[in-house]
Amino acid sequence: MRRTPIFHNIFKNLSMANPPPISSHVKSPILVKKSKLEQSDLKKLFHHEITALQIKSFYPPLHASIIAKELNQKAKEGMMDNWRVGTERGLEASDVWTEGEYVPYNVAVAMNREKEYFDGVEKDFRNRRMVPESEGNADSQPRLWPLDLLRLELDEVWMDGAGLARSKNKRAQGGGLPRIMIGPTRWKQGFIHADQFSPLRTTEGLFSGNIYLQLPDSSSRDTESGDLQIWNLEISSQVDWYRYQSVLKGLTTQDAELQMKLRKELGDPLKIHVEAGDLVMLCVQKPHCAVGFMNGTRISLQAFVQYRTNERLLV
Repeated sequence: MRRTPIFHNIFKNLSMANPPPISSHVKSPILVKKSKLEQSDLKKLFHHEITALQIKSFYPPLHASIIAKELNQKAKEGMMDNWRVGTERGLEASDVWTEGEYVPYNVAVAMNREKEYFDGVEKDFRNRRMVPESEGNADSQPRLWPLDLLRLELDEVWMDGAGLARSKNKRAQGGGLPRIMIGPTRWKQGFIHADQFSPLRTTEGLFSGNIYLQLPDSSSRDTESGDLQIWNLEISSQVDWYRYQSVLKGLTTQDAELQMKLRKELGDPLKIHVEAGDLVMLCVQKPHCAVGFMNGTRISLQAFVQYRTNERLLV
């Protein structure tokens, strides 16, 4: 007897027009604070068992302030590039500036400046590891750059090691850049965004390591809002991305109304308070933002960390 094949409709009982509130996918956040990086905590972060990992005084605060002073001086001299963000309208200016021998990779690709990017990466690595001569040193002195320290510790702690990501032609990609925000920022509450748009997996994901060097004075910012906010949004299927596209499109465009809608629909975020020298790691596939402020400067260093099961971490 011939059997009629049965096709299972994955959209059965799925209303694309009236899905349940997106807040039903926002789980209670968990922030873990430690004094050092440990593999067990990284594994929990990569498997989305915790929302963020904060390492207090990961880089000595005194030395963090020295690097912040250098970057502040370069900012005053206009040696900065805007960290443009990719939106549905193309690259747009943001509240964040950066300094270095190269622009972020997505900007370099959009501007057809890939060779310039890789040449700049090599020069930047060498420059960062030397104390500037302007500090009165007779001879150039080497130092441990904070993002180099992060990569070294990840390599030592993680079971499969860690190292620099490389291009198809085997050239090293940048291991992270400074992020400089100068008040008053355009987005007072912070611009909610995500750096990768894909369902969450326990086998792979994109994360960031953020080392804070300087913070605005507490009188110029809303301390109750924290310095960094993240929503523990757990969307694990492409279907749900489509279900909530009317809300999530706010992550891809700098639109005030869509940002307000995001905050209303997502609910209260995890509010993280940081101090100079702190490291914060989080999944950048989840909505997050750097909180704005009126006066002063926030300076941090950011590196992206690519995770895949049984492979070394790529920074």
